[in-house]
Amino acid sequence: MKTSGLALLLLITLVLSRALPAFATTVIAPEFDQLVAQSDYVVRAKVTSVTSEWREEKGQRHIFTYVALEVTEVIAGTPPQPLVLELLGGRVGDDEMRIDGTPQFAVGDQDILFVHGNGRQAFPLVALMHGRYPVKQDAMSGREYMARSNGAALYDTQEVAQPMRAPGAVRAATAPGEPLSPAAFAAKIRGAFSASHAQQSKN
Repeated sequence: MKTSGLALLLLITLVLSRALPAFATTVIAPEFDQLVAQSDYVVRAKVTSVTSEWREEKGQRHIFTYVALEVTEVIAGTPPQPLVLELLGGRVGDDEMRIDGTPQFAVGDQDILFVHGNGRQAFPLVALMHGRYPVKQDAMSGREYMARSNGAALYDTQEVAQPMRAPGAVRAATAPGEPLSPAAFAAKIRGAFSASHAQQSKN
């Protein structure tokens, strides 16, 4: 199935400790402008709690995880307050539903999140792992910088459309400079969000 504007075909593989229904999937990285345009809102937030429970819908039981967030900056759009992400998958007791390709959240994580369809679809980040950008801190300088969900530093918004590199991959020497700061990344998001809405108004 496709998500409009992103050619996003979700191929979700569930790894379970007990026999539960399995789903299946695949994800194409969006361009930066597409990532922003597909978002209902974009926030910088800190994870305050992560809880999982069984939920029954239409006669089928699935595990859902609820990620409670403290929003520290609204970058674009209007998020609800409080903000709790609802994600398919998680662990309840001995049962685990792990979805390949989706980021895992832990208390204390700080991220810039591109949210779409929270409470209406299985994973409420645009293009799964491509909708989460952790805020990291350089151990030597203390400077905050942006990373992709696999831990690789983000130097330019054009990298959003690239396939995920291995965690900790080193930036090529052809692009000197420091990774984007949270403030610089947020400014680029606001610019793209404004341009997207201006275009929608014309259409």
